[in-house]
Parts: sequence; C-alpha cells; structure tokens
Amino acid sequence: MSVTEFAGVTGDKDRGVTPKSGLYEFWTEKNAHVYLHDTDFKCLTYQPGRPPVLWLEFLYDPRWTPSELSETPVVVFRFEDVHLVEWREDREGHTCATAQPAAPAGQVEHFDWDGADLFTLGTFTLRLVFQARRAEVTVRAK
Repeated sequence: MSVTEFAGVTGDKDRGVTPKSGLYEFWTEKNAHVYLHDTDFKCLTYQPGRPPVLWLEFLYDPRWTPSELSETPVVVFRFEDVHLVEWREDREGHTCATAQPAAPAGQVEHFDWDGADLFTLGTFTLRLVFQARRAEVTVRAK
C-alpha cells in the first residue's frame, strides 16, 4: 500500500491533511486556511499520460474568503499518477437538484482521504473516487 505524498500543505499534524479531515479542511504551508465548504467546485481537468494528472479547482465565495486568500481565492489541487475509480455526475435525477434547482452544482459535501492513496470528492452533483501517488495544493488569483 502506498501513501500519497503531499506538497503545499502544512506539516503541522493538527492543521495538515489527515485521514480524519481529508482535504475538506487544512492549512497550506504558508498558513492559509482552506475550508472547501466555503468554496464552489469549478473545474476538473484530467490529462491521460505517463503519469496521468488530475487538476481540481475550487473558488471561494467572496463573502467567505479568508483574509490571507483575498488576492488568491482559487484553490488548485494537482494530483499525479492518478487512477480513476469512479466518476459519476447526476444533474437531473439528484433529489436535492430537483428540490433546490437554484443550489450551486459545485457545493462541496466532502473531500475524503483514506490515509493511503484513495480520495473521494462529493459535490452537489458529482461523485469522484480516485487514487493518486502525489498531491500538490496551490492558490492563485481568479
């Protein structure tokens, strides 16, 4: 069993990425607080190759952006050596989408990590499960 190597996140065991918190909430290596519940999932890019790469982008709502990220409200995850396990979208049949059509499709429900190399991202309309050997977190301007 391999364990994903993380870059761009704090090494502090209380503020870093753990199997308990996953990638849902943590601090970057520059002490910026990333809390995905206050973001919207905006973009997924998968590049097949050697190794396959997956990019995920999340954008902070201006009302909830931490002050240290006010100039760089886009959180970017870059995963290397990716193996896609499940990619399921449900725009029409999702009971929440039917009941709340104005809800943002990219609302993040969870972004779990199993402590080894398996990740599960759940948004309002997407479920993505994948394995990755390396994960890097960066922030950038809008």
